[in-house]
Amino acid sequence: MAEDKKSRAAVTGAKEIPARHRKIGPLSRRFFQVYLGLILEVLEPFELDPSFYSVLVELSDQPGIDQRRLGEALGIDRTTTGEIVDELERRGLIDRRVDPDDRRARVLCLNKKGDALRLKIRPHMQAAQERFVAPLAAGERALFLDLLYRVVAGNLDREVTGGFRRRKRKS
Repeated sequence: MAEDKKSRAAVTGAKEIPARHRKIGPLSRRFFQVYLGLILEVLEPFELDPSFYSVLVELSDQPGIDQRRLGEALGIDRTTTGEIVDELERRGLIDRRVDPDDRRARVLCLNKKGDALRLKIRPHMQAAQERFVAPLAAGERALFLDLLYRVVAGNLDREVTGGFRRRKRKS
């Protein structure tokens, strides 16, 4: 068994994770850190952070969504959603439009510049995601995604949004 672990680490180039850290908490934190590292490699040249890219993708999938529903769909708190939308609008990547059903409300749309950027980034993101699951056999990838989905979906009532964003310190 120990020989099996050593050979697997040697083949994949993986660092060994101590047995005491092979628990849900430490592994989920490392999971997020590794995934974040991979996608930041893709997004940094475009001066985007992962939540900005997620908004571009969501607006492509759901054009005309309002800001509240956008935040809910992505699991982002209202304040952070507002900051992201303001910044993407400032960069000229999305547009706010009057909601045709409620003239007091605004809906969000991905514009041509934003969609072109999303399309330019997409193949790089797909490649990063493939690198992320590369240690799994092809047949294990769908199972992994299904299990991950079931764990997350089964616990959404415990989700805390906005908890990972650094807050500015008060002077």
